[in-house]
Amino acid sequence: MRTLSLWLAIGVLVAAAVLGSIFIILGDQAEIAGRAWLTLLLAAAFAGAVVLDAGMAQGPNRWYLPVSTGVNALLVLVGLLKTWGGFFQPEDTGSGVVWSAQLFLFVWIVILLRAALIVTQTYGRRFVAHATSQATKVFAAMALVFIWVIAVLLALPPALPEVQWPDVWWRIAGAATLVTAVLFLIPVIVFAFEPKKPTSPSPGVFVRGQYIGAASAHLAPVAAAQGGAARGQEWAPPVGDEPFAGAVDADGPEVEGATAPSA
Repeated sequence: MRTLSLWLAIGVLVAAAVLGSIFIILGDQAEIAGRAWLTLLLAAAFAGAVVLDAGMAQGPNRWYLPVSTGVNALLVLVGLLKTWGGFFQPEDTGSGVVWSAQLFLFVWIVILLRAALIVTQTYGRRFVAHATSQATKVFAAMALVFIWVIAVLLALPPALPEVQWPDVWWRIAGAATLVTAVLFLIPVIVFAFEPKKPTSPSPGVFVRGQYIGAASAHLAPVAAAQGGAARGQEWAPPVGDEPFAGAVDADGPEVEGATAPSA
């Protein structure tokens, strides 16, 4: 997986360099220097995102690096379209208003796809990989599929703004959003009603009739010594594995050798 992600990242960087060079040579002459710097910034942002994502691809998240690299490669492609124009992009790319609109559309696409990736990582790990019931896994997997469906439905119109998107497209996006919300909440409700494992009380010891929990059990000899010193007695440490003087079982008599309190 890491080798595949590495070669994919290198291929995306090389493709961005080649396409940027072709656009510089064959494209229109409006804002060539600014577009070249934006292409360089886009490639640097892609490389930084891949480096950051590589640190998260450990353990059960081994799938994350190739998927995130593919998403970042798609974002680079959309960024090149927004920077240089062309395929279903506005024609007046030299206008500042068009550039600003294209920039905001690209930021929206980045937020949308990266948010879907983060939800897949966190929600999928909790309710798919670590789910205790089969119903939770099924509903959670369906919710993740619909999340990506919504991400694609909402990302395509801003990526290709010159396409005449029909009204039924947005109706399908709204219906998919409603279904996704329901599927997203069902595993959470099922998890809330699942029986929780009972917590067993921590074991402890009794010192002169007083119960000491496990967190303070190592202080039992000190407590016994202080209790004996208060009554003028000297406390002796236990020998070997024998219990210390004054310790008694929870249900049994006092251990042999315990010192009785003086009158």
